[in-house]
Amino acid sequence: MAKTNIAPVPEGATWTEDQWKAIMASGQDILVAAAAGSGKTAVLVERIIKKITSESNPIDVDELLVVTFTNASAAEMRHRIGEALEKAIDSNPASTHLKKQLSLLNRASISTLHSFCLEVIRKYYYLIDVDPGFRIADETEGQLLRDEVIEDLFEEEYGKADNQHFFNLVDTFTNDRSDEGLKDIIVDLFDFARSNPSPDAYLDSIVSMYEAAGSTEIENLPFMKVLIADIELQLQGAKQLLEKGMEIAKMPGGPAPRAVNFTEDLHVIDTLLAAKDRSWAELYDAIQLANFGRAKTCRGDEFNKDLVDKAAKLRDRTKKIVQDLRGELFSRKPESFLKDMQEMKPLIAVLINLVKEFSSRFGKVKQDRGLVDFSDLEHYTLEILTANSGTEEAMPAGDSKPSEAALAYREKFKEVLVDEYQDTNMVQEAILQLVTAEGEASGNLFMVGDVKQSIYKFRLAEPNLFLGKYNRFTSNGEGTGLKIDLAKNFRSRREVLDGTNYLFKQIMGIKVGEIHYDENAELKKGALILKMMSSLWSCS
Repeated sequence: MAKTNIAPVPEGATWTEDQWKAIMASGQDILVAAAAGSGKTAVLVERIIKKITSESNPIDVDELLVVTFTNASAAEMRHRIGEALEKAIDSNPASTHLKKQLSLLNRASISTLHSFCLEVIRKYYYLIDVDPGFRIADETEGQLLRDEVIEDLFEEEYGKADNQHFFNLVDTFTNDRSDEGLKDIIVDLFDFARSNPSPDAYLDSIVSMYEAAGSTEIENLPFMKVLIADIELQLQGAKQLLEKGMEIAKMPGGPAPRAVNFTEDLHVIDTLLAAKDRSWAELYDAIQLANFGRAKTCRGDEFNKDLVDKAAKLRDRTKKIVQDLRGELFSRKPESFLKDMQEMKPLIAVLINLVKEFSSRFGKVKQDRGLVDFSDLEHYTLEILTANSGTEEAMPAGDSKPSEAALAYREKFKEVLVDEYQDTNMVQEAILQLVTAEGEASGNLFMVGDVKQSIYKFRLAEPNLFLGKYNRFTSNGEGTGLKIDLAKNFRSRREVLDGTNYLFKQIMGIKVGEIHYDENAELKKGALILKMMSSLWSCS
């Protein structure tokens, strides 16, 4: 039996069944995969209004935490909730509860996550080492401070006597004209570490990978799974190029003699793919022996020059893929790479210590000047909300114990609603888990997003948080959270949707795009009901 029991859509209502389900479902964590133009904002506002105006269990608007991606989205959400409340008051002018909600709206927690973090820090600043009069550094100011700190750090390291490990590190990661490359690596590692709930634990895990190189086979190194997957992706791409070339060779006027070349080349790629599945050592041997024969001659009027050239270019691209793999990853034997990693361990340890020192100095400079950046807001909030924040153990988001402050927020917020969930990072996820009820099967976290619209991975967003729940949750809510697909598009013409679906079916998959663009993912035409136009056309 389905866990979530929802009454049918009321007669005369303009909501689709899936939209109504997203509005009314409760009792567990809910993930709404809302495609473009599916009316997600209207659904989100209606869900909030239903919570506030419920006859059986009404709540106050300030008992909800609504997290949006931008300040503009938060302002729009607050405005639309206000409009909906005013309409409800017009229909029921005697309701003191509704009038109270209108007065509470301005102090309700409807904001970006960073604004919520700011609220938490302002309230509980005394629990952490931060000046309550801090201000947020702008991007330019923050960058200038970074540059100042990294320059001072390097100047001090250059001035130390017997600092050979540092000099070796500089020689390894820089050229003879500038050490900017090493500085960039340190800052990039710092930023990436800060996107994790436990930055120091993440940095220590990097050193541990090099320690493992002395006691394991190369296939067992932590990063090899990702590396092998990338190699397979490239080899499969090479195979597709050759198959396309074979099709051209068989076309009228095509370079028919070169079908032999394409057959032999496909055998080469299949051999590499098979070796990849056995071991890195066998793949190394196979790629050293990989050889593409001389192209068969195709001269004369019976051959179309354009087709001959197209086939040749496809074959050249395939050869370049294999040559690049050989040069980048298989120029040395596997045991040589393991030896290199063991020899690199002291240098990596120095690098990680520099990252930690940069982090400490950068934090102190900001603290002395009463400054914080957006990453600080997240980590200060996490420190406030975590009972075991004194430890630096690497724990997945959601595994930390809530502090008294977190428990107070859990008691206050009857539901936490998150928009654009696909662009959440690991630290933000940890914060959300600390202020929501434990357990997906009985939680109160409502998430809306669309992983196909995730564009902020360069800002260290983690779309796999969305994908993990999308694959784990069920459409009836049994066993875990509830998954709802809003696939109907109320914004675009059918021609636009058909073209979009055709394009993304060709290019999006698990390996490229991290999701199958199947029937559940494709955009579907929604009926443009006149009554819905005003609310849906302005929705994301």
